[in-house]
Amino acid sequence: MASIFEYKEVVGISTEGIEAAIKQALTAVADTYNVAWFEMQSVRGRMVDATTVEYQVTVKIGCKAK
Repeated sequence: MASIFEYKEVVGISTEGIEAAIKQALTAVADTYNVAWFEMQSVRGRMVDATTVEYQVTVKIGCKAK
């Protein structure tokens, strides 16, 4: 039996770290789609203020099509 998947590309953002940013992205998509896998596409960050770093992770998520 063949399966069909589609990609969703999202950006997860967290001040906790890269792993938290990935989980945030996955959780947002999993609320609506059946997540099968993910690929981290890029990682970047920004200084929010003198003591706070924001991690931004672009994640490509494979979802089983309905």
